[in-house]
Amino acid sequence: MPARFWEAEAGRAFVGRLETGSDLVEEIERHCAEHGIRAAQVTVVGAMRRVRYAYYRQEAKEYLELASETHHELTSFVGNISERDGRPFLHAHASFADAQGATVGGHLLRGCEVFVAEVMIRELGDVSLVRIHDEETGLALW
Repeated sequence: MPARFWEAEAGRAFVGRLETGSDLVEEIERHCAEHGIRAAQVTVVGAMRRVRYAYYRQEAKEYLELASETHHELTSFVGNISERDGRPFLHAHASFADAQGATVGGHLLRGCEVFVAEVMIRELGDVSLVRIHDEETGLALW
């Protein structure tokens, strides 16, 4: 299958800081729902008290869920907002470093407890990014 791209217009931009103890994924999705954001680019800088992430097993078409209950610096975060089941859905991958500099990461899950998080959301306009089940991969894709 050839690559598919859609042209998008630059929309509103939001910057903010999440409350300590909040859930990283839930708060970003909540903000997007409250402001009618259906497509966006998301970046985050910060640190987590607890992290939850997953690794996708391609052959089995299932996620292996992983977690760490210790403090981690958020060393990398790339994500987007699209629609899934009629609501804003955050799809993000992140890397986290512990006190020794060892890193873990993968597909971000609910349950990442914020210590500090500075969030930038750049809305994309004039584009519809709706996730639907893809039989070949087993994932919900645009």
